[in-house]
Amino acid sequence: MLIRILVLLATVVLFTIGRFLLTHTDKPFMMLHPENNQTLGKIVKFFGIVFCILAVFSAIAILIPNIFFVTTIMVISCIMLLVMELMLLTFLTK
Repeated sequence: MLIRILVLLATVVLFTIGRFLLTHTDKPFMMLHPENNQTLGKIVKFFGIVFCILAVFSAIAILIPNIFFVTTIMVISCIMLLVMELMLLTFLTK
C-alpha cells in the first residue's frame, strides 16, 4: 500500500513538471529563455511531453501490482530527469 502512495506522489510530481515545461516553452523561467532560443524551446517542449507520458505510465503502474513495471517506470523517470537537467544546464547564460 505504501508503494502505491509513493508512486502516486511521483505521478503528481511528474505531471507537474511536464505541465510546467509545456507552459513555459515560450516564457522565460529560472535563467533560461526558450522564447529567444529555438533549440531550447524544442528541448523544453520535448521533455514536457516525455514527463506527461511518464506520468500516465506511472498512473497505470499504480493500478498494476507488478513491481517490475513500477520499478522500470521510476528508473526511467529518474534517468529522464537527470538528462533534462544536464541538457538545460548547457543553456544557462554565464
